[in-house]
Amino acid sequence: MNNQGQQTNFNHAKGDITNQSGNFQTGVDKRKITNINNSPDLAQAAKDIKDLLNQLSADYPNDSYRDLSDKAVDEVDKNPQLKERIIRGVKAGSFAALKKTIEHPVAQFFIEGVNEVLKKH
Repeated sequence: MNNQGQQTNFNHAKGDITNQSGNFQTGVDKRKITNINNSPDLAQAAKDIKDLLNQLSADYPNDSYRDLSDKAVDEVDKNPQLKERIIRGVKAGSFAALKKTIEHPVAQFFIEGVNEVLKKH
């Protein structure tokens, strides 16, 4: 069965997927993504975290990313205002959105660590 050159009903697509044509919808609400990315709480949390990670990276240049992450999580755990700003940022978006917003090599480790700390509280 050769479907090349024919339009396909995508509700029942069969055959060579590379030769399909039509309009596709992914089901992602782009307005929600924009709202998350424009959240002041998410932006503030990301800025606070990036500033903390930059400071710790400068203070401990020979530490591994995991060690820097552990130090950052400890700092957040000791600072109720910072912890609250991060919680508001996560509520405004998600840990995944927060991780994507922070441009720092330690961000992934930090987000995993702070996620664990926040689960305990």
